[in-house]
Amino acid sequence: MQNKTSGTTPAVQELVDIRNLTDAQFLSLGLPRLVYVRRDSQLGQEMFAIYAANGELMGTTEDSEMVRSAIDENALVATLLH
Repeated sequence: MQNKTSGTTPAVQELVDIRNLTDAQFLSLGLPRLVYVRRDSQLGQEMFAIYAANGELMGTTEDSEMVRSAIDENALVATLLH
């Protein structure tokens, strides 16, 4: 097996100054794998909601173990918000 080179160099990734992100750049940080979990109460029932890094609701459950399972099964990375 031979490796062929086309004579062109791979595209250099553009560096982004995180102190000056556009709204679109900020919303795309961590997508698609970074999520956060928020505890909520609906109609007196405790719920857990999983949100994508851009704030989009991905799912809800009443069971904290289901949250962990969903994160693990989908190879997501959860973060804490303070």
